[in-house]
This record gives sequence, C-alpha cells and structure tokens, in this order.
Amino acid sequence: MTRSIKRAVILVILLFSAYSLVTLAAPLPQNETRLFPYSADGQSYGFVDTTGEWAIEPEFEFAGDFVDGLAVVAQDGKYGYIDSTGAVVIEPEYDFAEDFSNGLAVVVVDGAFGYVDDTGQLAIDTQFDDAYPFAENGLAAAKEGTMYGYIDTTGQFTIEPQFQAAYKFSEDLAAVVIDNQTGFIDDSGQTVIDPQFDYAGDFAEGLAVVVVDDQAGYIDNTGDFVIEPQFDYALDFSGGLAAVSVNDQFGYINPDGDFTIEPQYAFAQSFSEGLAAVSVDDYLGYIDDTGQMVIEPQYDQAGSFQDGLARVEKAFEWGVIDPNGEAQFTLPVTAVEPTETVVNSFLPGIPDEVREGVCPQLSAAVPDSSARRCLIAGNEVGEVSMFDPCLVASNGQTLVCGVDPIGGASGFQVSLLEPLPETDTPSDDEANQSGAWLVQLADGATCQYIFGATFAVNDQRVNYVCSDNSILLGDLQSGTVWQAEQVDRADIEGEFDAGYTADQVNDAAISAIWQPVDPADLINEIGLAADAVSTSIEGLAEMVTPQLIPAVPFSADNSGVLNGEPAHLRFTFDNVDLPEWGGVYPDQAQLLIYPVEAYETMAADAGVDTVSERLDALRTLLEDRPETVEGEIPVLADFGSAVQDLVAQVQYLDFNGGSGIRFITHYGTDESPITDYDTFYTFQGLTDDGKYYIAFYNPASTALLPGDQAAIDALLEDPAAFKENYQTYLQETTDTLDQARSTDFTPSLSQLDTMLESLQIGPAEN
Repeated sequence: MTRSIKRAVILVILLFSAYSLVTLAAPLPQNETRLFPYSADGQSYGFVDTTGEWAIEPEFEFAGDFVDGLAVVAQDGKYGYIDSTGAVVIEPEYDFAEDFSNGLAVVVVDGAFGYVDDTGQLAIDTQFDDAYPFAENGLAAAKEGTMYGYIDTTGQFTIEPQFQAAYKFSEDLAAVVIDNQTGFIDDSGQTVIDPQFDYAGDFAEGLAVVVVDDQAGYIDNTGDFVIEPQFDYALDFSGGLAAVSVNDQFGYINPDGDFTIEPQYAFAQSFSEGLAAVSVDDYLGYIDDTGQMVIEPQYDQAGSFQDGLARVEKAFEWGVIDPNGEAQFTLPVTAVEPTETVVNSFLPGIPDEVREGVCPQLSAAVPDSSARRCLIAGNEVGEVSMFDPCLVASNGQTLVCGVDPIGGASGFQVSLLEPLPETDTPSDDEANQSGAWLVQLADGATCQYIFGATFAVNDQRVNYVCSDNSILLGDLQSGTVWQAEQVDRADIEGEFDAGYTADQVNDAAISAIWQPVDPADLINEIGLAADAVSTSIEGLAEMVTPQLIPAVPFSADNSGVLNGEPAHLRFTFDNVDLPEWGGVYPDQAQLLIYPVEAYETMAADAGVDTVSERLDALRTLLEDRPETVEGEIPVLADFGSAVQDLVAQVQYLDFNGGSGIRFITHYGTDESPITDYDTFYTFQGLTDDGKYYIAFYNPASTALLPGDQAAIDALLEDPAAFKENYQTYLQETTDTLDQARSTDFTPSLSQLDTMLESLQIGPAEN
C-alpha cells in the first residue's frame, strides 16, 4: 500500500490511537541468548528465543523480562524467579515480586514490602508499607507508616522517613516531595535543591526534567534552569538529545535547548543505540539522531533498541527487529478468548462545558430514538463540527456530545439553538445495525463506530476504526461471544475510485461492547422515577441532583466479588461530580436506591451469593434490632481488599415506608492510624415492601480523630508498638467515637438522621 493511499484512508476516518510502548530487559552478558516472554493462548506463559522458537515451555501464569539473569514468573497466584534455562531459582511464594536491581529485588507478603537476593534469601524482611528498587549507591526509598525515607542494604534507615514521596537515586541525587513540592537530596539526606517543582524526573546526562505550572524544562544538579520551562511534555536526555512536545508536536533538543530535529511527530521516544521511535500518520518508525527515517513507519507499537534488537507490534502480530528493520521473527499477538462478551449499558453524566448547536437528525452510530447527531458551533465564525452520537444524560434531559467511556472524556452539554425536531431514522447503509457504539477486542484494542461517509474494503463498509490501526468490516456478529472481521490498515490495497481490497481478514473475538441506553428504559427497569423520591436537605445542601445509573454486569472472572450492580437511582448533593458508571464513593455524599429483586437475580445469575447473604443479614438485623451488633454490619458494597474494622454510633432509623441502620465506619487494609478524613457515615435500609434497598454515604469529619501529619506522626512514634497494639487502638478509637456528641461530627449526625427519616419513596409515575 502506498503512502498516498494510507494518507487517503487517514483523512476519511477519524482514528483514535493509543501507544502502549514496550519495555525491554536490561542488556545481557556476552554470548547469552536473548529471551522474550510470550503466551500463545493468553493463559500460559513461557519464553521464545530470537528465532521465535520456544526456549522455555509455557507453564507460568505470568512471565516478565530477564533482568540480571533472572525473570519474575507466577504459579498458583504466587511470584518467584527462574533462570534462563527455565530452572526455578527462587520458589514462587510471594504475593508480588519485582525485577532485580543492584543485587536485590522487591517482594511483597501480606501487603508488606521487603527484598530478596539472587539466591532466594530474604535479605531484608517484609516490613515496609512500600519500597523501591536499590540504586547503585546502595540506597532505596522505603515507606514506613505514611512517610518515605531511604534504607541501606541491611534494611536500616540511613535517611529517616520524612517525605510524602521519594524516588530512586540517579547521578547521586534523589527527588523527594515535601508539602506537595518536589526537590532533591543527596545520599546524606541533605537538601541540595529546595522543593519548588510540581514534578521532577531522574537526572540523566547531567540534566533532569522538572515541571512548573504545567510547563516542562530542565535543571542541572545545582537546581539552576539550563532550559527554561516551555514544553508541554519532555523526556530524559539520552544520546545527547531529548524528546519534547510543543503544540502537540514532538521534536528533539540538545542540552542548550535548541531543536536539532524540529517538532513534527505526533509521538516520540528517547534515543537508544542511536535510534528513536517516532509516530508519522499513526504508525511508528525509527529515526537516527539527524532526523533521517531509518526504518519506515509501519508499527502500532515500537520499543527501544537494546542489545541490537527492538520489539515491535502490528495489528495481529509482534516480533523483534534489528537496526535495519529486518524481522528476526514474528508471532501472533496474544489474545485471551473471552467466554462471553460483556455488554455495558452507558448513560453519560452532566459535564460542566456547554456549547451551542442544533441536533436535526437521529444518530447513525447508536440506533436509539434518544440518541442524536448534532452540529456544534466552533470558536470561529462559521465553524461547525458534527458529533454522533450525542446522548441524553443521566438526568434524563440534557444532551451530551463528545463523551468517551473508554478514554474518559466527559464531553460537553448541548445548548439547543432550536427545539429537537421529529426526524426519520438514518438510511440502512449508514446506520449501525448492531447497536454497539464502542468495542473492545480480545487483544485489548478498542474500536469506535464511524458515522457518515466512509469507504469499503472487499465490498464491505468499514464500520469501526480501532486503536491498533486496524478496522472492522461490516456488521458485528452477535452471540455469546460477539465476532468481527478485522483488517490491518497496512494490508489495504487499491485506489478510491477502483475500490479497496485486503487479502488478510482475521476473525476477531470481542470482549466487551458499550451500548448507550434510553433513560425511559432505565426508569422502567428500576420501577421508580426520580420525581417519586423526596427528602429534606435543609441545613445539609442547597440542591440535590438525581441521576439514572445503568446496570453494570457482574464479571464472571471475579465470582463472589460485588463488582456489579443493577440499574438504580443515585442522588448527589450540591453538584458533586461522581463517575457516570455508578459504584460507591464514601468520600462524597450520595443516596442510592436499588431494586432488590433485580439485584439478587443479577448476582445469582453470575454465581455471586454475597448479595443475597448480605440482604438477608440486613433484613434480620432490622427485624431483631439488637442493642449490640456483633461482627460486621452488612453493607452492599465492596471496598477492594479493605475490611470493616470499626463500627461506632449505631442507631436504627425509620422513614416513611421503610427502615435502616446508620453508623460511623472505617475500612482498612493494614495497621494504620484512623484519621479525620477516612471515616464515613452510612445508612443501609430497606423499604417495608422489600422492593428497594437504600444506601447513603457521607464523610464523617471529626476533630476527635487526627487530621494533620503531626498528629499521625505522634501515633507512629514507635511503629512496631503501634502495630502490636493495633486491636487495642481500634477499640479505644471506637469508644471515643461512641461517646461523642452528634455535633462533634460535621455535618452533625442528627442532621443526617433527619434527612433520612424524611425520605419518602413512591411508585413511578406514568
């Protein structure tokens, strides 16, 4: 395919790209064979050599690169190390393990960090709350309690914990964070460069990247600016050059700050072994230090050269190339075949940005009467952009364009210049017949439906463009596992007038799709409209915002975990902005109303018994109302690995047509102080008819708990003693909170109680 044809294709379609760049292992000793981790099925990992043949058979759940002669592998959920013959050198017995660095490697057991040596001996006990690799000077950043310091190879702190964050030494200096500003210290702990930067990177070739007011520049080891902050993005110097970005274009500068390769690339990497990967027309190739293109842009991913080899990837295959661009081998990209395609219902939130426009047509991308195609005014006179789909937001009224649930874009509200007209559906040759707006393939690539004029390949319309530079042809084939016909854009041949063809068409399995939903359908699904719910917020908030939250299916890979929920109503207070995909956020005020039958049925179908078990426990608790509650109070939400370790201020509350239990609680993962900002008030209740489960969450701020670093440090003056007496500490904290008055909390507990007691839930209005 010629460059002109590639360019034509790019202009026809709207392509969104993600560059996930490959990192490679440390240089190998002379005469040692290079090995690469690989899985043919996405489940069992082994290693291939530079010919692409198996050197170590696939028998591991995970395999990392070889570093200093050892590679991290996982078996039965535990991590250990093997050598280049495949022999296990350090048995898989750790919850997590990192690569070796200067003779030691970080390992984790029960959330505590320590270090092993290359014989498998635990050189430093697992005792830290976080830990970094050792630098060449024999020091490593480690966290004790809430602060970081530096330890030596015996595990003793040579620089006491005193930093909010601390990083690895480079060229005799280490970046540390104090009062949210970054500076540098030497190996004695003395401040060499005062904390003054928003961000600071490692020193490389005598200079370090720093960021001030969102602009990047470079300082020397005295802290003086050698290159003033002026770049949007900047990488470390390597080979005398550094990649920097100005106005979304990357180029390369020398240590004087002068461009030796002008900004012209959409993306650029650092130089390694004389070559650097750059992006041209959405493909990656390699340039030399004069800016000459040495290996033509043709890859979706491209790694750095090490030991004369670089790992590269195209839409369907990956391999290793030499500096001439010659492939040493190619293998299929690993894709874990899904057992079921997850169908995600989506309803956007309400973004802050507002733009004017008209929406004269229904969407071609989303076949739903609530989705529109809109023409939006730009900043210049006469400038107009088309957006499709524009979707009705979670309040059931506002139109939102430009939203992307995969990429995280919140989009903008449409201020309509004209009322929405009655309109016909798009023509069959343009409309999305499958209903899938966004698609994620089994190999992780994401694809978006193309609306409007496009082109055909093999006489099939190009319906989706994907992040790995592939396209999907024709309609998706629905089923338990959805399928698509996928073509690498680089394989397309032909001319626009004569038509395009592709010899290689792959069958691609789809792991997930996103389908926007009509708010009216959600109300019917929930059986309750927002206007049928009322409560008094006097003294607590100025306004309440109702939101419809679509269902999130339970993941079959996490049986027993509460990672799904049915469609439900959410009420936020004073314009608090919570994610549109639902979930529980105890650090923000929110009232949630779930349909019980749908919740239990959804969980049971996924093999998750936890929902029914907790609802049964809540029913029993509200019926018996014991004065003292033994064990955990049931909460229909999971907080990761954290457990409910504190319950105080327990009280039963009745509202119109239901009842519940409120309390102050904390969820923790380790023996850490409980602070003013990580406890919360929650209410868990049910309507008397059993139809709805009600949950309310609100931060529970109180001066009775430590709220600043000095108070936390006082508790951790003797960290070992604190951990040893942690259960006593929990009980004392619970007693303190139980004895507190309602007004010792902000907002007061009585205000929150009054709001919940005023709650009234009625039937949905027709």
